[in-house]
Amino acid sequence: MAFQIPTDLSRSVRGSCSGELVARCIVETATSSFYSALRDAATEPVLKDLCARIAADEYRHYKLFYRHMQPYLRSEGMGQLARLRLALARMREGDDDELAMAYYYGNGAKGAYDRRANSQAYGFRAYRLYRPGHCQRAVKMILKACGLNPQGWLASCGSWLLWRMLRRYVTSGQAKAA
Repeated sequence: MAFQIPTDLSRSVRGSCSGELVARCIVETATSSFYSALRDAATEPVLKDLCARIAADEYRHYKLFYRHMQPYLRSEGMGQLARLRLALARMREGDDDELAMAYYYGNGAKGAYDRRANSQAYGFRAYRLYRPGHCQRAVKMILKACGLNPQGWLASCGSWLLWRMLRRYVTSGQAKAA
């Protein structure tokens, strides 16, 4: 069965407007960083320009959601720890069927759909484009959405950790492909 978005809900699956907007910030962080990485890896000028425009647009979406989240944070009282938990949960959802299925259909859809294999194939191709600066910006955006200092030691450690995790993921994918 193909990935499906629940459309019959009367309220956010994140539990509150604040929660939904934190989750939206995380999604925009991922898309902005991906298109930034693709932009920086592209050698074709039109593709580079298109990716730059999309990355900037995704960043503007992040800022829109962040700005609209502020009044809800004040009225709903969602703290930093709850926001961080929600952000981490939303990041873990990144390996759901949505990207794996898009990869499957976007790359010829041969054989039966295998979520794990397509998720790994997507990750191998996408994450190898990332550089430390992309990880640094993504971590700063995530921390800001969680109400944490995007300039402090946590940002430095988180950026380093994310870069190492992506490198390990890509390296393990190269080993499997060999």
